[in-house]
Amino acid sequence: MAVTAEWTKRLAVLAALFLLSSCYIPDKFRAELRLSRYGDFAISYKGDLLWAPILDDYRKGKVDPKDEAERIENIRKDLVRDIAFRKIESRGRGRFAVEYERAGRLGNVQLTALIRRDARMLALRSLENGAVIVAANGIKPSDAQILAELGLTMEGEFRITTDANVVENNATEVRQFGTNRVYVWKIDNPLSPMPHLVMLRDPDPLRPLPPRPSEQK
Repeated sequence: MAVTAEWTKRLAVLAALFLLSSCYIPDKFRAELRLSRYGDFAISYKGDLLWAPILDDYRKGKVDPKDEAERIENIRKDLVRDIAFRKIESRGRGRFAVEYERAGRLGNVQLTALIRRDARMLALRSLENGAVIVAANGIKPSDAQILAELGLTMEGEFRITTDANVVENNATEVRQFGTNRVYVWKIDNPLSPMPHLVMLRDPDPLRPLPPRPSEQK
């Protein structure tokens, strides 16, 4: 599990590098990741997304009413780039009500994300040793203070439903549901522990993956 530990450290560093000026912030949401022991996944998100840079500009009084509508439309256009969005509705001041659904299958070594790699809130990473790491971005205390000043609570609930062998998690609650376990995270504020889970993937006898990079000549 040395490779898994190394990637866990790297993801922790990425989380520590979260800046209020660089990404989307979830709020008033319910999200779920269904993740099979073979690496099939389906993720859904329903709630609000806020674009952090414009929130910071509102806080600093840098949003000019003359170009406010254009800036908000540019945020909407950025979200539309991801075809997994089923709904994108502006609520003003950089807040959007959205619905998102995406499904797929992780390769041997792959990174996939909600929303996308360059604006991800949640990352799914499969490793060559068979581990799959799920990790959400965290928020620095200083950025959490800024959100509090803006009156943002960042409330929501995230679930992972899986039949896999989970070896690490920091869930608020774990429930048994048939052959699956449901890992639940209650997010009450920006400083709540962000979702983190590590599972060990099983080979799929009916759908074998291509050889891993280390196995290729």
